[in-house]
Amino acid sequence: MKMKKSAILLTGITILSFLLMRNFHVNNLKCINLIKKEALAVNKINYFNMEVSLRNESKQYEIINEVYSKDHVKINYPQIKNYADAVKLDSINKDLKNAALSIVNIYVENNTNINDINMEVNYEVKTKNNKYISIAFNGLVNIKGTAYPTSIFYTVNIDLENGLTVGLSEYANVQGVLEKLKKLDDVKMLSEDDKLIEVQKSVIKNISDDELLNILKDADFHEKDGVIEIPKKGAYSYMEDNKIVISIPMIHAIGDHAEFIIEKQ
Repeated sequence: MKMKKSAILLTGITILSFLLMRNFHVNNLKCINLIKKEALAVNKINYFNMEVSLRNESKQYEIINEVYSKDHVKINYPQIKNYADAVKLDSINKDLKNAALSIVNIYVENNTNINDINMEVNYEVKTKNNKYISIAFNGLVNIKGTAYPTSIFYTVNIDLENGLTVGLSEYANVQGVLEKLKKLDDVKMLSEDDKLIEVQKSVIKNISDDELLNILKDADFHEKDGVIEIPKKGAYSYMEDNKIVISIPMIHAIGDHAEFIIEKQ
């Protein structure tokens, strides 16, 4: 009799333990599933917020194309729209247009009749973010009576936060750029012509550090007393990804200009 009761009691304990373990396992699974659902919901919210943020950033402003055309001169240039600050928008667009058309003024100021100028200029947007717009212009100009066309290359960099045109010395450490530029064996260039690269690098090697530093300090259109000034030494730069590209003028026989790629520090 006692043995029968013990057996029944043992069976009851076993069943109870099984039920308790099953209940614990079920509740544990429910808890895990709930955590997974909550984590998934949080991830979806974070992804959605990130997507909205990226969409908002890209929609903050747009860059559209405008065209200046007169006689044999055609210049495509950028303008921005849908920018939040209307005052800065007007100032930035004036600077972009003035910089783009300044190339004509350079020839006219050298007593070239505009009717003798045959020119076409296009541009590429190299950087477009919340802080900077960096534009590179390129094209060809042929002056009546000259033997060959000349390659044109110039840039403009806009500081969106301040609504100003800025030069290399205002957005980068020119001393650091100089040090990297002097290590020519480590510097990449945009040209794919190896012979041309070697000749252009040899030109840079023969420029003194002081003169090269002055060229870099003078690089780009820059604003002085509210007026956009053209770089007297003819050097330009633009930003792209994590790099700065420096354009230094060369004689026509070796390409008119040479572009050196400097990695940002």
